[in-house]
Amino acid sequence: MATSLNIEDDLYWLPSPASVSQCETGKSLQVGIVGAGIGGLMAAIALLDAGHDVEIYERSQFKNEVGAAIMAPPNSTRILAHYGVDMQGSQATAAENIIFYPDSSDLNKSITMPITHCATKYKAPFYFFHRVDLHNELRKLATEPTPTRSRGARIHLATAVSRVELDGTVTLEDNTTVKKDLIVAADGIRASFLQTVLGHKLEAEHKMSMLRFMVPTEELEKNTETLALFKDGHSSARIVYHGDKSAVFYGCRNGSLQNVGILYPGDDTVQPDSRSGAVSKDTLYDRVVGDFPPVIRSICRRERIVGQWPLYARQPLETYAQGRIVVIGDAAHPMPPTRAQGASMAIEDAAALGILLSDLDSEDDVSPRLELFSKVRAPRVASTQVISSMHQWDPTKVRESEKRFFNGNMPQTQLDLEEYSYANNVMRDAWQLKEQCKSKQ
Repeated sequence: MATSLNIEDDLYWLPSPASVSQCETGKSLQVGIVGAGIGGLMAAIALLDAGHDVEIYERSQFKNEVGAAIMAPPNSTRILAHYGVDMQGSQATAAENIIFYPDSSDLNKSITMPITHCATKYKAPFYFFHRVDLHNELRKLATEPTPTRSRGARIHLATAVSRVELDGTVTLEDNTTVKKDLIVAADGIRASFLQTVLGHKLEAEHKMSMLRFMVPTEELEKNTETLALFKDGHSSARIVYHGDKSAVFYGCRNGSLQNVGILYPGDDTVQPDSRSGAVSKDTLYDRVVGDFPPVIRSICRRERIVGQWPLYARQPLETYAQGRIVVIGDAAHPMPPTRAQGASMAIEDAAALGILLSDLDSEDDVSPRLELFSKVRAPRVASTQVISSMHQWDPTKVRESEKRFFNGNMPQTQLDLEEYSYANNVMRDAWQLKEQCKSKQ
């Protein structure tokens, strides 16, 4: 179905809901999604809006509110807004600046990168979310009717998937089987079905680790030592570089909470006690936080530390689909959070799927459309993985074998990096590929 909008002249063109939904004669797919994280729920929303029937299988029960905050740059918030995410209802914090402190020993020296211009320059603001708030909003959008569709996805909690087959067969842990036209593997770093798609194992590598926790903003305001660090307000991200470590702070839930993260090399990860299996908070503090300046140590007090999280990366994939299975999000491309693009790539994956699997004439269209998905996502994600692999971006350190991912457009400066990441419009790119495919039929 063609659109009347001039897609060629508008970098930030987005399709209308009517142009994406299946017409009465279009093919509606039976879709099974494994995993109900941000990528899985976003894929459900995009595929529902494209006219498909969606079931989600999630191994957890969502009983406990867990999770840190999440940065959402314009390349992802443009998509979230398009699919109806309520920013106010999600208590999103509109980001003002990213403030870099190149030397942790002198916090009076900083470099401020304003990001309020994103709403104008990239047609989408930069937001900070509490991950739970965004997840709750996506779950509501995925499972409830909306003004543009009368049904939501059916979600099965505490339902683990033990196996998927290339023909679309899903086997649950109790040996129940269901058959789907499409399986979306969105089970995060577990990536249980990546081998089925690739035909071989591709292990994730432990690159970095992170301490992360939340601190009420009012607590920091009462501390004269930490108050100085937040003198510019609570709606900016602050990144303090400390050798091969960094401390990251930014507000969420309308600025009422500060998300704190300490990134450090994987080699410095504290191993659990051989008898108890627990990780000592004192050892974590001494090894990871102890050599930071006093103001950082004041924020990262021992009693606030709740554990460490390993951060993984995986060799970039050439293909994301095989048969009736497609992998998205961390199941396909885990990456460190150095550029705030991990969840954004999952959101882009979902949007691309929704566009490419719209306006289907028959089931036979699925395989060629999934090939287009790999075509539009592989180079974009691979280059973002390369960028995210560096603690601080240095284009001279990009390996020769990785330069091809940038297609001659490797960012050199911080502004280049911003534009490369934020200006990308995956929905426009996917639409153009889909239309080219249809014109050849």
